[in-house]
Amino acid sequence: MKKVLFSLVVIFSTLFSSDYEFDFDDLEQIETKSYEYNGYLKGDYKYQIKDETSQDSYLGEVFLNYKYFKDKYTLNFDFISNYENINTQEEDTYTVNQAFINYKHDENHQIYVGKKIAKWGKGYYFNPVGFIDRIKDPNDPEATKEGYTQLNYKYNKVLNKELQNISFDAVYLRTTKEFNDDIYEKNSNIIALKTYMLYKNIDFDLVYLYSDKSENKIGVDFSTNIKTNFEVHAEFAKYDNGYSSYLLGFKYLTQNDLTVLSEYYYQKEIQEKNIPFWDNRYFLNSITQKEPFDILYFSIYYKNSLNINDNSFQNRLGVVYTKIKNLNIEISISKNTGDEKSEFGTKQIEEMGWLSLKYSF
Repeated sequence: MKKVLFSLVVIFSTLFSSDYEFDFDDLEQIETKSYEYNGYLKGDYKYQIKDETSQDSYLGEVFLNYKYFKDKYTLNFDFISNYENINTQEEDTYTVNQAFINYKHDENHQIYVGKKIAKWGKGYYFNPVGFIDRIKDPNDPEATKEGYTQLNYKYNKVLNKELQNISFDAVYLRTTKEFNDDIYEKNSNIIALKTYMLYKNIDFDLVYLYSDKSENKIGVDFSTNIKTNFEVHAEFAKYDNGYSSYLLGFKYLTQNDLTVLSEYYYQKEIQEKNIPFWDNRYFLNSITQKEPFDILYFSIYYKNSLNINDNSFQNRLGVVYTKIKNLNIEISISKNTGDEKSEFGTKQIEEMGWLSLKYSF
């Protein structure tokens, strides 16, 4: 893996050694390609402290998305490779996040077959109705996730009425030892249904999941813009076994490019403590200012995650620099605070400094 990281450094040096040029006269010579691809290269360094002891972590990540088009068919393939070096303990992982074929019969009917990410729900940090998605880590909600192998039929219809759009998803999943082995019980059959509607400026979904060996689930979500710069969203989910959870949130953008995002999350039952955010009630807030004090290519953010039950919390302050094309440089510091029995007070890491470089292509 060290050779791979060295190669990435060489690639970066080559990419930034010359300016990019584009001749508009060449536009007519461009032909529609039968494929497209994108991805990113990411490297992180973390300095972590707990009880006056420290550890260094080096993380590397390579992501590639490839699409191939042929008539009514599209092949979509996502691959991700991760490298971890935590206190000299190294580990490599290689994962196919998505690998599916999409058949588009016409504008209304499509079929997806293979491993696919669903992305159900309106919440940013949590998704109670994400029944066929892997659970987000609210500390890194935009992290790339692995999908589930499925058969998905999708119907979509655009209407010239107050009800502007309606779509319907019917998904079948089978769990075995070979695939989908961590979503529900083994050797079970799962059917998930989602109806989406856009009524005026309100987006909402009705979702239902049936399992022949586990609890059934039902949920609803919505999002709408009260003003062009003020969006509210919510989700609610209920299981046959009595479990329920819900989320309320909003996002507000000022004229000075200050973005405020807040979400309240509740889940009826406490989860296993080996997963992030296992308690009943949380309140998460983030504030992001683009180009503060008119400093170009910079943005600064602050994030607070509060466990309402035990009053423990995490504060994070960061800066992002984007002047170099396709390259994000991010520096942040975070601190977990709480008594010795609280969630954030018992974290293995008390304070952390984080440097992240991400090049997209």
